[in-house]
Amino acid sequence: MLYCPSCGTGNEDDAAFCKTCGRALNDVKQMRAGVNTPAESPRIDDEGVLLAADGLPVGHDLDGAPGGERMLWKGRPSFIGSPIRSLTIRFELTNERLKVARGFISRHRQEIDLYRIQDVEVTQGPVQRIFDLGQVNIYSSDASTPIYSMHDVPHPEHVKDMIRQGSRIERQRRRVILRDEV
Repeated sequence: MLYCPSCGTGNEDDAAFCKTCGRALNDVKQMRAGVNTPAESPRIDDEGVLLAADGLPVGHDLDGAPGGERMLWKGRPSFIGSPIRSLTIRFELTNERLKVARGFISRHRQEIDLYRIQDVEVTQGPVQRIFDLGQVNIYSSDASTPIYSMHDVPHPEHVKDMIRQGSRIERQRRRVILRDEV
């Protein structure tokens, strides 16, 4: 349905002129074609598993339960940016939380629930931009770690987008609403 900007009358999609006032509707058709359609809501199969655009499940199943936790991304700091961190830190992003394991001999594990993440940002210095590395800063409502920084992450924009999308989907699944403090 095309609506005339002059009189507001609804016209058929293939109409060249408004049926009430006679105004040409070519510009309305061009504007309508240029507007991006809203993003599709996440596709979920009968068992509650998130599906990618190709119809396959997203990530590796961790617990075997229908609609359970799935691995979305595994990573570590780049050896180029920090050789010691690359040996001692591991990141795992699931559809429910971000897990960080630190240590070489002894381990310290930390988790941030995705529904608590409020914002994600990437900072890159000139050398990091050359090697496509960066620092991903995560701002959350988690009491133990309100701000967490992942240093020297390869492809930081991609990681940021995955965290942001996972956070949005997990908030929708849990029906959590973020409120801004004014």
